[in-house]
Amino acid sequence: MDRKLFFIGLTAVLALVQNPIVRAQLSPPIYGQVISQSRGPVSGVTVSLVHPSLGRSTPVFSQQNGYYFFSNVPTGQTYYIEAYWGNTLLYRGVLNYYGGSVVFNIPLP
Repeated sequence: MDRKLFFIGLTAVLALVQNPIVRAQLSPPIYGQVISQSRGPVSGVTVSLVHPSLGRSTPVFSQQNGYYFFSNVPTGQTYYIEAYWGNTLLYRGVLNYYGGSVVFNIPLP
């Protein structure tokens, strides 16, 4: 009986993941890679989203391969995306976010 319930549950999860609306909610809304022209992917960079009235997001750190991501981002907004090494601003760009998944790579010198 337990095996039957397991397979029913597994089938339900797979059906949900195949749904494009659910799949879009599972992928991070804003993600990208911090890449240096001279060194390639850079880990340990602090990345933040800044909105004039919503404020600053909880910062995230680029991972070993330079990737970062934000989840639960309000749509229909214009954000500044900033990258810091310690207290030093390395990059500041503008991102218009209207929903879905957006790739935003951060170029560094």
